[in-house]
Amino acid sequence: MITGEHKLTYGAISLSSINTGARRRLAKKLVDIDDAYVISIDQEKNYLLILSIEDGLWRLIEDTAADPSRGQVEIYREMSIDESGMPIICRAASRWGTDRTPGRPSVYDDAKEGQEIFVSHVYEGKSIRAIAADMKMSPSTVQKILNRVRLSVAEKMLKGELTLSPDSPTYSKSLDVLRWAMRNTKGEAQEKYRQFLKTTI
Repeated sequence: MITGEHKLTYGAISLSSINTGARRRLAKKLVDIDDAYVISIDQEKNYLLILSIEDGLWRLIEDTAADPSRGQVEIYREMSIDESGMPIICRAASRWGTDRTPGRPSVYDDAKEGQEIFVSHVYEGKSIRAIAADMKMSPSTVQKILNRVRLSVAEKMLKGELTLSPDSPTYSKSLDVLRWAMRNTKGEAQEKYRQFLKTTI
């Protein structure tokens, strides 16, 4: 990996995974973004291609880290993705994945693979990349399933179908799931999670 960025991998990206000194502009951007994902890495060039989702807007971010030893300053670029073009990108990605992953089902069962992914990531702390390798899925597929199951679990907590007890060893992790759901929903649903969290904590 890039020097000082040993935690950097494909999938979700956070401030803790990058060299903030060499990527100051990217670091400042990540402060305000909840959903950002590394989709391409060029280690030799210290280059990252990132997909960010902010306030419903999709952007591609290119960032090449500063390298004073080479006299190189950080190069940072952003490009918006037109909403009308997203279905085309998704269809192309779907065909690409189908052509290159024979033998794998196109639809996974949230009650089986989904629960395994959820527990591994949320409660056991396993990375998206590690789970993807274990389950022979792409990191993006793992992330998609995780988000779906995480929202389902949060909804069950909200409805009282899953108990939320401060005495439970997983209490803080469950609160994180609810907070994630609040930050990834809008309108009435978001407000319900916000109020539920306030009365639960």
